Amino acid sequence: MKRWLQDRLGRSDADSLIALDGAVIGDLEGPTAIVDAKGRVAVIDGSWWLEWGVGDEDRWRIAHDEVAVRQSRVADAPVYETSMRISGGDVVQRIASANDGLGRVLVVEFENASANAVAVALAGRVPAAAAIRADADGVALDDIEWIRAERPAGGVFAVLGDPWPTVAAGPDDARAQTDGADAAGGLVLALPHRQLVRFEVLLDGDFPTRPMTPEDIAAGWRVVTGDALTIEVPDADLGEAWTRIVPDLIVSAGSDDPRAAAEAAVVLDIAGLLDEADRARAVVVGAAEAGELRGDDATAALRALASRDLLGGQESGLAALAGPLAALAGRSIDAATLEMVARALDGPAPEAAGDARRAASSASGSFGAVSPAAIAAANVLCHVIDVSDTASIAVLPDVPDSWRGQQIDVRNCGTANGRVSFSVRWHGSRPALLWERHGGSDSIEMRCPGLDPSWSTLERSGEALLAEPAD
Repeated sequence: MKRWLQDRLGRSDADSLIALDGAVIGDLEGPTAIVDAKGRVAVIDGSWWLEWGVGDEDRWRIAHDEVAVRQSRVADAPVYETSMRISGGDVVQRIASANDGLGRVLVVEFENASANAVAVALAGRVPAAAAIRADADGVALDDIEWIRAERPAGGVFAVLGDPWPTVAAGPDDARAQTDGADAAGGLVLALPHRQLVRFEVLLDGDFPTRPMTPEDIAAGWRVVTGDALTIEVPDADLGEAWTRIVPDLIVSAGSDDPRAAAEAAVVLDIAGLLDEADRARAVVVGAAEAGELRGDDATAALRALASRDLLGGQESGLAALAGPLAALAGRSIDAATLEMVARALDGPAPEAAGDARRAASSASGSFGAVSPAAIAAANVLCHVIDVSDTASIAVLPDVPDSWRGQQIDVRNCGTANGRVSFSVRWHGSRPALLWERHGGSDSIEMRCPGLDPSWSTLERSGEALLAEPAD
């Protein structure tokens, strides 16, 4: 959490924070905000939030009070588009988090896709005591520039309490200010037919030196995830879910929550995004060194570190941390985690590996992911590969009947036995499996139990015509 956010939170008591139920957005440094289904946006620490409304020909429509509002993601990135129906069509809000290395902002864009000329208003609200000053150039919060638009505003407002009656009354003042609890301030701009207008809301540092659009930010996310594991299966929803999960996990990698970061690290290793996984591990190691890990959090940390050795092929420092983390995990540690640790320590610390295996024989804990992105990832991956199988590689462990006769393509999947790609093509009623594996031992067996339980191979690459699946 960045300095300005920390300063705001430090002056806010727990009763004056807001919690929205919605989707997390962020950047490579971690989560920044929560976006709800109506396009309201709360900064991740809960110390302020944004609301929006549209002045149509008949009345002001406040997005969070309207029924005709729908939301989608832009290019499967952590960028959200919320459309509100008005009398002549739609007004669309897009929200994303931008970071140019010098500062972080929320980019809020409005597009008038209707036949009418409208006005749009963006209101920032602060539940704790705050001083807000607004003029045509922007809004300041506690004397720090906070909200700015790409052109001067036609109206401004700064009030205590609900700002929308003031907005509906038509604020045309050039300057407004207020000071107290439940303060709100914002800007009103005209938005002609088929035009766009963008706002930037400061999170930390300085405003970007060049403008960034939500579309630019979504394109940047496509570059970041370009080399990640791809999953193309007959269930289109499953494949599309994976493309959304990967950027969500990258955001989680910078989370202040070490459990969320640890769970993200393991899946990002599977996805082949090792640098992003290492960012998550840096959060985990920092929490461990600060003495902040206990129970399941310490177990998740062990998994994240072992994953770097097993999936990334690089030493994680697990040998030095395994003992202390296992002690912190206590009874919550499970046999599967200890077996992961043992495999990771076989080379650098064989005695410690033996200790882990002996402990695994009597471990009674159970471990399951708790972060939404990690749970969603597990629900997708279980259909295409058994990542828990360390003795062999089992692709397509359970194939739904609806997938029979259709193409399957999985590229660059990380396992404890190397990175695997495979495809399925059909010759009549018989599936043909094509596969390739890099890394891992030559003695590792590959299986495909969901299509042909009797088939296996030790070959690193090849093509095999499998038996016709049983009805």
